Amino acid sequence: MLSCHMGAFIRISALPHRKRPSASARVGCLLVCALWAVNAVAQTAKPVATLAGHTSWVVSVSFSPDGRTLASGSWDNTVRLWDVASRREVAALAGHTNQVVSVSFSPDGRTLASGSWDKTVRLWDVASRRKAAALAGHTDYVRSVSFSPDGRTLASGSYDNTVRLW
Repeated sequence: MLSCHMGAFIRISALPHRKRPSASARVGCLLVCALWAVNAVAQTAKPVATLAGHTSWVVSVSFSPDGRTLASGSWDNTVRLWDVASRREVAALAGHTNQVVSVSFSPDGRTLASGSWDKTVRLWDVASRRKAAALAGHTDYVRSVSFSPDGRTLASGSYDNTVRLW
């Protein structure tokens, strides 16, 4: 159990083929992303970095497939991209008009999907750090986004009781 944070874990994402998960958790009035060094054999974990930049709760994190970039979604309506090695913010992606509650990289790492309470899914070009598309169709908050293993299909789940395949 990771017990260093002051608050509940919202979402955890593990680096591909590695033992260094990321977590978002409440610290004081803001939520930040924390990187943890995990030893699965000894069942220990210690925080190694805090990534601060969001102005409200961080509720979703996802590592890129190569493990070099971390995406975070927040109640501040933004998605942020972080360089894992330098532990620096490399982009703040704006465009949602309400809380971003889910982020997911495509299997090739070139596209990032974000789901929001603005009832849309947005696709971001990771290299250019620009919006590639806004997908509308849900009639209530989008709660979750996930790419298929081949990257050809994106699923989004919503409080409108539907799953949409894009």
